[in-house]
Formats: sequence, structure tokens, C-alpha cells
Amino acid sequence: MTDDRVELATAMAWPRRGGIWRRLLASVIDYLVVLISLYFLTAGLAILTDGGVKGDFGLSLEVCRSFTVHGVPSLERKVCKSSLLGFSVADRAVGPLKGAQSIVHETVSFDLNSKDKFRPAALDLSFLQVPALAIYLLVMEASGRSVGKWALTLVVYDEPNWQRRGLPLQKAFRRQLIKFLGAFPLVLTQAWSAFQSWGSFPRPAPSYSWWDMVPALVAAGFALGLALIWPLWIGISIAMGHEPIHDRVAGTTVRTRETRE
Repeated sequence: MTDDRVELATAMAWPRRGGIWRRLLASVIDYLVVLISLYFLTAGLAILTDGGVKGDFGLSLEVCRSFTVHGVPSLERKVCKSSLLGFSVADRAVGPLKGAQSIVHETVSFDLNSKDKFRPAALDLSFLQVPALAIYLLVMEASGRSVGKWALTLVVYDEPNWQRRGLPLQKAFRRQLIKFLGAFPLVLTQAWSAFQSWGSFPRPAPSYSWWDMVPALVAAGFALGLALIWPLWIGISIAMGHEPIHDRVAGTTVRTRETRE
């Protein structure tokens, strides 16, 4: 009976769990912090490399205009610039490209430099969203708490040592590794695609038979499905009042900052 009373007193001493909506909003804030930082980093690299780096991360506004090539009205290209607050992260032209053995013109996208001249394909840094978010949360939670959790008065506690400020580095790493485990296949797919196309020149897309495409489609479908199911499972666990898998594995818990510190 004494042990039961101790366990009950310990449970009552804990602040209440962070609910699904509070944790979701905190995650959105952290995601925007990382995305905006990545955007301006990419904009700076794009300037330094003369368009050799790109990635709008869904934040920029793309403005396109058409222009005639060599004064021929029937042959037009579209120049599109992606920018936010005047900071450009991607300049490209879309137009026809004649195949080597065909008179048919394939529509392809050309990357441009700062003078609107064609250049080899830029390195698309869009795949960095998840790794950058994981590293940001790792550093912030190991040293204290993230911007989103601070704004929503949430704290990630180390369950065996709740008085500690911040998580032990090993636990913070384990927590982020498991949290983003579902997104890793998709990130690797995006990174592989970005580095495969980096430095290439525009050319008509090669033609593949349906059977040649099946393995790639299956792999892409698996990566996308896992990236969607994993956070959904985590969200359902939190909504049902349970610790999500990354907190169970790491031995951590997310609580409101009500009675401590």
C-alpha cells in the first residue's frame, strides 16, 4: 500500500501531458523556424554559386514570364523566378528541346544563372528539410527546449531525472532518430535524385517500358507511405494519451510547464 501511495504521489507531482494540439502547434512553429532559416541559407548559397544551388522549400513565390526565342513568335520559352522578400532561390526556363533522333520537341526545364543564361542543373537542397529539423531539435532539446515548445510552454523531460535541464545527448539523439525514422527512406530517395541530376544538362527524358518503372514506383510508394504513416501513428498515440514511440524508446516525456522550474 505504501508503494502504491508513493507511485500515486509521483504521478500527481508530474505536470499534465502536452496534448495533441499543443504539441502539433509547437512542431509547426519549429518547422517554420527551420524552413525559413534553410530558405535564406539557400538564397545566400545561390548568390555565391551563381545559381548552382536551389530549393524554395515551399515558401517562395514563383513568377513566370514568356519570351520569344530569336524573334520567332511560334517558339517561346517561360522564365520562372522563385523568390521571397526579394531573395531568389531558383531561376529556371521551361521550353522545348529537340531530340537527337526525332523532330518531336520535348518540354524540359533549364536552370539559369544570375544573367539568365543556361547552366548545368543546380543542386536542389529541398531534401535537407527533415535532417535540418532533426538536428535543430537535437541541439535545442539537449540544451533546453525548442522555440516551438517554449512558445507553447512545453518541456521534454528525462523521466528518470526530471530535475535536469535539457536531455542527455544520447537520449536527445535517440529521440530524434526514432521520431523521424519513417521519413528517412523518402529523404534518401530525394537526396539520391538531387545528386544524380546535379551538374547534368537538359536533355529529352529517356523512354522506359512499364516493367522497367515498376521497381522504382514500388520503392517510391513505400518511402512515401512510410513517411505518411509514421507521423500519423505518433499523432494517434499522443491523441489517445499514450507516450509516442520516440518518447518510449528514449525514456522521455513531454509535459506542460506548470508546477516545475
